[in-house]
Amino acid sequence: MHIAIGGTFTVHPDDKAAFLKIIEAVTAPSRAEPGCLRYWFSQSLEDANKIHLFEVWKDRDALEIHFKTPHLLKFREDIGKLRLERDIKRYTAEELTA
Repeated sequence: MHIAIGGTFTVHPDDKAAFLKIIEAVTAPSRAEPGCLRYWFSQSLEDANKIHLFEVWKDRDALEIHFKTPHLLKFREDIGKLRLERDIKRYTAEELTA
């Protein structure tokens, strides 16, 4: 079973530029990790201050390794300094074929 992470960050307008830099710094190294199948952020069409997150990991072990990487630890530290709300959920998922 794959592990999917999905949710939103709603960022204070004055902190949005800093948040975008932070997510830019974490995206490429996360995508390069073994076990990362999908990793992206996208801006909401309805609310410019809402950023969606979607990740898919090969398995729980890959996700647990991701949680301990320097780039994710820095991401967590840096966003902890910003005014934002987050609603992030973890799901188990299976890949469907057509």
